[in-house]
Amino acid sequence: MRREADMGARHSTRRSSLETAPNRLVSPHKDGERSQGRWIHPEKQRYYSVALVRDLFGDWTLLQCWGGIGSHLGGQRILWVESREAGLKQIAAIGKRRRQHGYRDDERIRAASES
Repeated sequence: MRREADMGARHSTRRSSLETAPNRLVSPHKDGERSQGRWIHPEKQRYYSVALVRDLFGDWTLLQCWGGIGSHLGGQRILWVESREAGLKQIAAIGKRRRQHGYRDDERIRAASES
């Protein structure tokens, strides 16, 4: 029989609103560089998204979310980055790695950054 303390420590697979936030389109910065990215693997029905945002303290953070399309399962990670430029380099490296693994750029993000 499990104790109540053990049951409270279990991880939930339900998504919070923070995880679904990268699915919303965000306008690019004025300098035209992409501060977010979203990649989809159509055969595996998977997605991976990143967004470079400032936290409440003004520090730059990289919000990474991944999971199955149409599924409640997935994960997220928030990484602190030293500067906006470092975050943009990280997004470019993540995009390169995603494409090597068969992911494609999400056209909605590309269209929003070009307009």
